[in-house]
Amino acid sequence: MPSVRVDITAEVVKTATDLAKKAKDSETISDWFDIRQHYLQLRQRGKQVTWYVRARGRSQRIGVANAIRGDYDRDLLSIKQARDRAAEVYAGIEAPPKKVSAGDPSPAWTWSDLDREYQASLTEPRWRAGRVKPPSKGTQDDVRLAFAKPPVAAFAPTLLPALTSLDLTRAIEKVHAENGHRAACKTLAYVKSALTWALSKRGEKSGLHGTMPWWSALRPPDPTSEEIVEMQARRRTLTQAKVAFGVDHLGALLVEHESFCTTENISPGIRWGLWWVAFTGNRRFSTVALERERLLQVDEFGRDGWGRAAWPPEMMKGKSEFWLPLPPAVRAIANGSIEDWTAQIRRSHGEIDSKWVFASTRRHGRDPENDDVAVYPNSLNAHLRAMRGVKKSGRNKDNKLAGLPWFSLHLVRSVAGNYLDAAPGVPKVGISAMLAHADEETDDRLAPTTKAFYVSNQRMPEKAIAMEAWSEALIAAYLKAGGTMPTTKAKAHAAWARAAE
Repeated sequence: MPSVRVDITAEVVKTATDLAKKAKDSETISDWFDIRQHYLQLRQRGKQVTWYVRARGRSQRIGVANAIRGDYDRDLLSIKQARDRAAEVYAGIEAPPKKVSAGDPSPAWTWSDLDREYQASLTEPRWRAGRVKPPSKGTQDDVRLAFAKPPVAAFAPTLLPALTSLDLTRAIEKVHAENGHRAACKTLAYVKSALTWALSKRGEKSGLHGTMPWWSALRPPDPTSEEIVEMQARRRTLTQAKVAFGVDHLGALLVEHESFCTTENISPGIRWGLWWVAFTGNRRFSTVALERERLLQVDEFGRDGWGRAAWPPEMMKGKSEFWLPLPPAVRAIANGSIEDWTAQIRRSHGEIDSKWVFASTRRHGRDPENDDVAVYPNSLNAHLRAMRGVKKSGRNKDNKLAGLPWFSLHLVRSVAGNYLDAAPGVPKVGISAMLAHADEETDDRLAPTTKAFYVSNQRMPEKAIAMEAWSEALIAAYLKAGGTMPTTKAKAHAAWARAAE
């Protein structure tokens, strides 16, 4: 086939590998050039599918996209890995290293050194304002994505003392043009943070010792007029949705969700993950970061038949340990995700376990050290786009949510808060504690299994009142909308039936 320029997705890679499997010789060549990273090329020739970077008349092989039977390829790259590697190689082609003074006895760090060292520092606990700040997976992901953007990655060979405000300003302007205003703001913030860290914590090694922090004065570019209009429209939409979207709408949305999951064969982590968000008001990141060992089937201090979920400080926005009491119906959601995932993986890959409640089914072919992964937080947003028929790779082109007010995952917190605020007998402190609006400071003197911690620090009795009221209201709204309480594909969940009675 002739070369084409496309958005290189999993479907494109699958097409290339299928052609490779059917290839009889190496005479025919098929090329795909990426539209996002114009220098990234995927080539199928014979039995091999290879990643290349093409720029300034040069072509450099960076890895392969398929593993030929019998071979062990250390350079097998996923799409994400290929994009990251391509950005690094392209930076070296487009921006050769600046000259270093011959008399410099201690060469300064390059941006590539800072990128590596700063991201490594984010994986360790830090001491801030007299307390330990645990590492944040969300921040690590944000920094990695920001630094992988081509305009920033192009700094790789640049020595930090040689980096100028004009260099950074131009790079951020490119990010703005290619990725939008919010991406430009976040990218500049993380670049400035990294440079400040290098100056204050690694001044001598980085070569920034004695440097005036010129980057502190830089500000992100102003949004364009079109972006301002879009921002105002989003703000109006959110404000209106907080008033218009209620518990009955959420019940109707779950009915559509269940129907869509059945027809589109949605993975267990996504199917049950949306149910969990609806019933708990959890932020999407903490939802998918729930570990099985922290899902307790029995709450030793709580109500009979209830369970408990717990998150460590690093998994929460407020960076404090968080516990949540689980009524039987909510506990059944988590158990349903585990049961369906286990049954699906057993059929496809045999006896494999996961540490996550909402585990990903797309775990194979990744880095062996990171093979067991939870559902990616943005996958839940992608699922909503698929239901609306606007997901580019989705088969559905009809808006299944057309009859409902605008909805986002984070809106559940407002819907639950509004309902509970007007519900009789629900303490305000229980609502705030349930939604983790105000995380309590953890007292290290208290063992996390004591009754005092349970009652005083986590306010579990008040949370239980709020969870019970919200669960009952949402189940009633779901049944009113014509829903039938969902069951696992593995076997019927008796807890759901009891909860609906």
